[in-house]
Amino acid sequence: MAEAPPARVLVVDDDESVSITMRAVLEQEGYAVEAARSAAEARVALEHASFDAALLDLHLDDADGIEVLSEVGRRQPECSAVMLTGYGSLDSAIRAIRGGAYDYLLKPCALDELKLTIGRAVERSRLRRALAARIADLEAANATIAAFNQDLQGKIDAATAELQRTVEDLRRTQHHLQESQRQRFEFVSMIAHELGQPLTTIVGYAQLLSRPDQTEERVRQALDVIVGESRRLTRLVQDLSDVARLTTGRFQVHTEPADLAEIAAAQVTLAQERSPDHRIVYAGRDQPLPLEFDPDRVAQIVANLIGNAIKYTPGGTITVRVGLADQAAELSVTDEGPGIPPDRLDEIFEPHVRLVPDESGSTPRGAGLGLYIARGIAEAHGGRLFAENVPGGARVTLLLPLQGHENQGKERNEA
Repeated sequence: MAEAPPARVLVVDDDESVSITMRAVLEQEGYAVEAARSAAEARVALEHASFDAALLDLHLDDADGIEVLSEVGRRQPECSAVMLTGYGSLDSAIRAIRGGAYDYLLKPCALDELKLTIGRAVERSRLRRALAARIADLEAANATIAAFNQDLQGKIDAATAELQRTVEDLRRTQHHLQESQRQRFEFVSMIAHELGQPLTTIVGYAQLLSRPDQTEERVRQALDVIVGESRRLTRLVQDLSDVARLTTGRFQVHTEPADLAEIAAAQVTLAQERSPDHRIVYAGRDQPLPLEFDPDRVAQIVANLIGNAIKYTPGGTITVRVGLADQAAELSVTDEGPGIPPDRLDEIFEPHVRLVPDESGSTPRGAGLGLYIARGIAEAHGGRLFAENVPGGARVTLLLPLQGHENQGKERNEA
């Protein structure tokens, strides 16, 4: 372990003999001593070296010793100053102590007293330096701890915010699951109801036919009802099958050259025959609009759109248009009904969603799958299906690409 350097002592006294004597005595004690004969020399020494103790004469030729004492305190506050005075008055001692001196000695002073006083002054100075170093270390440690605490608090805040976001996500997920469960229950109940109605009708009329007293006219009417309800069941089963394929991403369309205008006009004619209370008109192109698409599936879309317009329109005109718009073939169905609530314009294309009751107060019959399947068919062709409100009613529009879509005839993969 390296030996500690000797303590440094500054002796300031304008009496040469006193200065030489004190320097010699202190050097014998192992101190590194520097002597100054004036206040000016003392200032120079204080600028160029660090001292553990300073022995200052109270009366100098060029300055008061208290001034040098103040200079020591300002430049080197850890240095312990001892005042030398030739006047053994209490006033001198008080003045020195008030000026910041550690102690004072009377000239001439005993050598043992000088050694003892300087030794205590050096020890005090070193303790003060050690204390200052420890305080600096503590302040640095406190700054490090404060920075660590700030960083830790930042991490805690970030983790808390992330936890809150996670909790909110879980709450939304829980709400979504509960809503999905509710919708699933409603869907199953609705499907059971939709299946039960035609089955009950078929069973009732089948039992009626088993009675021997039926007339030919009543038998014919019963058979017509049974056939109609059977077709309704077939459509519902087909819709459920389409929904299953759409949900699992295995829905297919099979394209071929076909005329969109011709299909639209044919569906208008069929719809007018089924619903004489509505005026259903075709206001599209007279010339053909040939494309590559699945004619059966696109006819299913048109029939569904017209059917929905009939359900939600108490009367009036339903207009079907076919034309071109921005590199796409456009087919629209516009009704004169009550319109669609703005917040449900996209929701109506979700499964088992039905709108407001009709004018009789009852919700139109059906499983609510038609528009969901229709949008699936449109997207399988690379097209779009969307709804909007227009003055006096609502309009649903189908857009089909003019060029063949790369996924036509292939499985439709849902995102």
